[in-house]
Amino acid sequence: MPNESACPSAIDSSRIMATPGPLAQAWRRLNSNRLAVVSGVILTVIAVVSILGSTTSFVQRHDPAAQAYTDATGTNNTDRSPNRVNWLGTDGLGRDIWARMLQATFFSLRIGIGAEAVIVALGISLGLLAGLGGQRTDRIIVWITDLAFAFPDILMIILVRQVLLGRDWPILGAGSPQIPGVPSALLLTVIAISIVSWVTICRLVRGQILSLHGQEYVLAARAAGASPWRTLRVHMLPNAISPVIVAITFGIPRNIFAEASLAFIGLGVPPPFASLGSLMSDGRAHLQTNSLLVIWPALAVAMLMLCFTFLGDGLRDALDPRSRRQRRASIGLAPRHR
Repeated sequence: MPNESACPSAIDSSRIMATPGPLAQAWRRLNSNRLAVVSGVILTVIAVVSILGSTTSFVQRHDPAAQAYTDATGTNNTDRSPNRVNWLGTDGLGRDIWARMLQATFFSLRIGIGAEAVIVALGISLGLLAGLGGQRTDRIIVWITDLAFAFPDILMIILVRQVLLGRDWPILGAGSPQIPGVPSALLLTVIAISIVSWVTICRLVRGQILSLHGQEYVLAARAAGASPWRTLRVHMLPNAISPVIVAITFGIPRNIFAEASLAFIGLGVPPPFASLGSLMSDGRAHLQTNSLLVIWPALAVAMLMLCFTFLGDGLRDALDPRSRRQRRASIGLAPRHR
């Protein structure tokens, strides 16, 4: 009897079982990208330190709103350079910059992530509605997205924020919107950024859904009797979610930068809250005497944007390896085999 292992048609079941799935392969490709891994580690450290600094006095060390014009010896404590007591120095009111940086970073991260969560929910819903709702619905949503793209983002965010700020909200309470545990300034900024920035996710999801309509596995699922909801949930959404994940990593730093731009022109969060943009705006008046008041928050914004950008680039290469091969081919580099 011939040896089955010598036959070319023999199936090595152990090799098939050992073949990693798509998610495992994407995770392996992401781990091989050192720049993306380092960026993810830095973002994790920044997030953990800012959260601990906003919740525990051990990391915060000083009250970010406490003003101290003189220290214990009576020496002037304003606009001090970094020292043992104040690691990053003090501002013009004697407040500790380290404590204010922790508070501002946590506030900016909440704005970036919170706005992106609303953007993703709104963009995916409208994108699915445009891709599956028929030609008339698709035409209306495309017209709305084109109209939203016609306005400058910062100008629209300023307009929406000022309109929301001047309204009374009987359901949420008088004045600006209120949610227990969430500052009104944070909620206003999240709403203003979300209303403007949902169009990119919407267009992305719409394009993905329209491209998947004619795929063989979608047609086979429909022919097998699968309901439209099951076809969307099981076969279409998992194949359309990869570019959305990449867009999220690029959207969070964009939201942080939008909030910093608003704060820098005087439309940021009011005291006693602080964001990275408001710290830069406050330090602009002391630029000649204490430039560190602008340098520290500017470095934090730059670090966050760079890390999110590198992480998003790594996720794009991991989830869609064809994009990496195409970019390498466009600049004349040979493809890398793993």
